[in-house]
Amino acid sequence: MGSPARVTISYASAAEIEANYPRWCALAGIGDTPLGGYGRELAQAQRRGLLASAMAPSGVRAISAAAGKGELAGAVAARSLVLVAQCDRVVIGGLFAGPDALVVHRFQPWGTAAQARALVGLMKVGVLAVEPEFRGAGVGASLLRYAADRAAAGRVRLMYGSFTAATDFDRFCTDRGFRVLGPGQSIDLSPVLGVPAELDPPNGERLVATAIGDGPPVGASPNGGDSARPHSPADGARHPAS
Repeated sequence: MGSPARVTISYASAAEIEANYPRWCALAGIGDTPLGGYGRELAQAQRRGLLASAMAPSGVRAISAAAGKGELAGAVAARSLVLVAQCDRVVIGGLFAGPDALVVHRFQPWGTAAQARALVGLMKVGVLAVEPEFRGAGVGASLLRYAADRAAAGRVRLMYGSFTAATDFDRFCTDRGFRVLGPGQSIDLSPVLGVPAELDPPNGERLVATAIGDGPPVGASPNGGDSARPHSPADGARHPAS
């Protein structure tokens, strides 16, 4: 279909998150996952004025301080955003993106500086959904572009996500400047985090990623698993961080 008239992209309010987040997760096929049940926490964070509150460059110092104090949940929310797409005031899609708390936690053995770089430098697109009747009209691309613009302003250096082979999502991502990694390939996070580390694809999925702002080109490795894996600076061996 052609581009719908009067489509607007904006930050979602708490009420919009509560009303629409479950629908977005269902459309994205992740309604039965832990991420699919995250809507209440996101709405609460928005009501507290926490969502995206540290996306401005001035918030980076606060994020580093929060990481040093172990305030991971609040820091993740402050570096996350939820967007809503509307056509004539009717919600037609949404996006949720931010640091992956599990990934950030796994860099704890490398100190708070590495964790702060993960909080600031990495953004995962966890949910991207458009109502079926509006697909193919550029709504998903507009949501991604809005998120990427905000990410660049907030000094994010790498935006990434994952998809299952059955979804045929690679063409969409490639057309929007993302590198689609091959089956089992991992993202080299070392240039972003300053420690030897890789991000592995979830089981049965493939990773996509793009550089943001002054971020380095996306580097890939043929190894795969199911986590973010720091390497030991001493011997280069892979091991999961506890």
